[in-house]
Amino acid sequence: MKFFWKIYFSFTILFVLSFSIFGTWMIQRTFEHSYQKALDDGEWDNQMFQLAFEMNLNSLGVMYQTDELIPVMGANVTQNLSESGNIYRIYNSEKKLLYESANASAQDMKVLNMLDDEHTSSYEVYRLGTKTWLVYACRSVVNEKSYLLESITDISYIYQERESNYDWYVVMMLSLTAVMTVLVFVVTHFLTMSIAHLSHATRQFTSGELDARAIEQGGDEIAELASDFNHMADTISEKIDELKSQAKKQEDFTASFAHELKTPLTSIIGYADMLRSTPMTEEETMEAANYIFQQGKRLESLSFKLLELIVTDKQQYQFRMISVERLVNEAVRLTREKREERKIALHLGLEEGEIFGERDLLLSVLVNLLDNSRKAVRTGGRIQILGRNYGKTYELCISDNGCGMDAGESQRVTEAFYMIDKSRARREGGAGLGMTLCSRILALHHVRWKIFSKPGKGTVIVIRFHCEREATDDE
Repeated sequence: MKFFWKIYFSFTILFVLSFSIFGTWMIQRTFEHSYQKALDDGEWDNQMFQLAFEMNLNSLGVMYQTDELIPVMGANVTQNLSESGNIYRIYNSEKKLLYESANASAQDMKVLNMLDDEHTSSYEVYRLGTKTWLVYACRSVVNEKSYLLESITDISYIYQERESNYDWYVVMMLSLTAVMTVLVFVVTHFLTMSIAHLSHATRQFTSGELDARAIEQGGDEIAELASDFNHMADTISEKIDELKSQAKKQEDFTASFAHELKTPLTSIIGYADMLRSTPMTEEETMEAANYIFQQGKRLESLSFKLLELIVTDKQQYQFRMISVERLVNEAVRLTREKREERKIALHLGLEEGEIFGERDLLLSVLVNLLDNSRKAVRTGGRIQILGRNYGKTYELCISDNGCGMDAGESQRVTEAFYMIDKSRARREGGAGLGMTLCSRILALHHVRWKIFSKPGKGTVIVIRFHCEREATDDE
């Protein structure tokens, strides 16, 4: 059963039960009040009858206090009491009827049998046909003679009034139930409208409409649930976009890797087949062997870079404080040979300082950056390394006057196998993974870095290292 119908039937049943119980209780309470009043009036009327009877009987002489005169005296007594519409009877001690103010079918000796020396008064309510009678009886003793006085009241109107109230209440309840049914339906529809919208948005989202969102109205729990759903949907959409982006990057990586692997292998296989099947001069043989060697070194470089890239994210490293001057000098020494071949000048301007990190990884970053600068700079160019200590951070700036690159290229240089000048990169033995490796290592150190470059002007890379252990941990 839907939540809408649960609320609807719950409210309807609760209303019907509440009003039924309350109405029945009110009618019954009114009846009990009227019933108790009838008992009090009946008792009072019986007492007045007894008082008048005894006064009239005592006013007569003893010789006149006979059963034959009781009817006369009873008629005189009840003359003033009969205006109430009650019926009065007088019995002697043997329970013989001596007087009856009016003929009535209501006659039951049960109440008279209840009277004795200890119980001088009693009452009984009984139904006879369509009427209900209240019979009050008392015992009166005058001059040692006992009489039984009985007053009978028709209280059928009390029960008729209760039945009438029940009939009226049933009609009223049916009318109110019909009206309340419509009102509850409208209110329930209004209350569950937000849930219906949320359910619709959920179905849309699960069917693939990732931009589907729930309507947030009000400040109740349903609005909070809608807000939570929208937040969840935003998060899931972002995660899906990230997964799509990662899948696209992995697809591009695989395609680029296959291409980078295929090109040297094709050359190697072609030259090897030519050496095997075609007679060649010594010079041609040396040229083919040299080409095979170069392409083999390129494959070796590609495999080493790829291995470094994989190991960087998997391995656990011990970070420690490292001298910037020693680290930079080591990187300069490792790249000196190829730089001097191109007669590229290098200028160092480093302030003293230490940075927190893993030495071999940071050395790999500097070597890759210097090697990229060397490839971008023409013969006789210049590379500059400047370092400034800011206390908690150390800023290292590597600049060159090489070919530079535009803004779009500078944003993509960290992508795997991305090469601005593929022919130059392959000629230099590049694999297109150096900047990707640098990006991974710097991210591992929580280091901020930025690339500034202009075509024909050169490139500037600014790296801001941490000088304290706590800074890296907090980052």
